[in-house]
Amino acid sequence: MFLLVIVVLLILGYLWPYFTGKTINDANNGKDVSKNEFGIVTRVVDGDTIHVNISGKDEIVRMLGINTPEKKKPYYQEAKNFLVDMVENKSVELLIDKEDVDRYERKLRYVFYEDMFVNVEIVQAGFATTFMLDELKYRDKFVNAEKFARTNGVGLWKQSYDKCGGCIKLVKLDPIVDYFIIKNECDFNCNLSGWIVKDDANHFFYINSLNGFEEMKYDSLIIFKKEVWNDIGDRFFMRDEMGNLVLFYEY
Repeated sequence: MFLLVIVVLLILGYLWPYFTGKTINDANNGKDVSKNEFGIVTRVVDGDTIHVNISGKDEIVRMLGINTPEKKKPYYQEAKNFLVDMVENKSVELLIDKEDVDRYERKLRYVFYEDMFVNVEIVQAGFATTFMLDELKYRDKFVNAEKFARTNGVGLWKQSYDKCGGCIKLVKLDPIVDYFIIKNECDFNCNLSGWIVKDDANHFFYINSLNGFEEMKYDSLIIFKKEVWNDIGDRFFMRDEMGNLVLFYEY
């Protein structure tokens, strides 16, 4: 009888996808439970980095698929607070993708709290943008979460209401030569103090004010002494002094 029960369970496991249209991993929110780790979040560093106690050892975890604002930048505190409220001092499940650690020896992980996919939740709330998704297992979940945040104009996707918000345009971005040109298309001067342009990572250009109909070129090789714009694909964000979105472009 015992052997019969085992055989039946094995058959049901094999036929599960045919009966339900789902895999075993789908039943666990898509997680490959054979590779999970469990721990308690002891400290939230910022919106995408946490300390987790795993079997008595303090581990720094960099959350996969997201990028949140740096310290002293708009929405930094909101992103951090969101993560504190969701996971600090709570038990979480960590799941690896392809790489174990980054160059700083931080664990690269998806973070789950109860039935919530924390990496995706913070994107949907608008406090993180997607980052380095190309080969990630949960790429579609991240893309859909960001689409929701952008469509609803929440957090980092809130549109600028500055009078110059509709004036400043991206004329050209050349990722090969590594420069971009912006233009004030209005007939009045625009004070752009505190405005920034950033790429998909964390390179920041501080924008000069523009007179009416004036153009200005920003050369990455002069400003950073290195290339900034990724030749095979990147993103261009321009934000006003409040951190609200003026321009977004991706290629």
